[in-house]
Amino acid sequence: MISRDTYIALTKFGIVGGLSFFVDLSVYYGLSQFIATWMAKSAGIVVATYVNYQLNKHWTWGASDRNTMRLAKYLLLYTLSGSANVISNELLLAGLPKMELNAMVTILNSGYEFGLAAVKIHKFVAVIAATALGMIINFLGQKIWVFKAESKD
Repeated sequence: MISRDTYIALTKFGIVGGLSFFVDLSVYYGLSQFIATWMAKSAGIVVATYVNYQLNKHWTWGASDRNTMRLAKYLLLYTLSGSANVISNELLLAGLPKMELNAMVTILNSGYEFGLAAVKIHKFVAVIAATALGMIINFLGQKIWVFKAESKD
């Protein structure tokens, strides 16, 4: 069983992650109307990473000092977790059976049928599992390495 403090930190971490995702998505969609999508996505990631760092630093972990080593650790951790996310996603895509869920709509008495939606289940499972792995690495890395409480001795 996890401690109350860890549960609270995990909850805050999840909220910050959701907000950071929204920031990334907003910047990406907003800028992609005016610049190349890869540039818009890169900008979204940079802004979301900054927001994520600041919110986790102050709200989740309660750190208020200006520690440049902490930022370097954070960026290294995000490089590690991002790499683990991409690699595990690719491994899962290669190993999972290819499955697709199709939702069809039939117009009554006309015999006309069209696809409403198609979800590639293997891609969905892979991205969820890879994201979960990245989240676990990020949470543990932030808790025990990046924002670890420093002794006051």
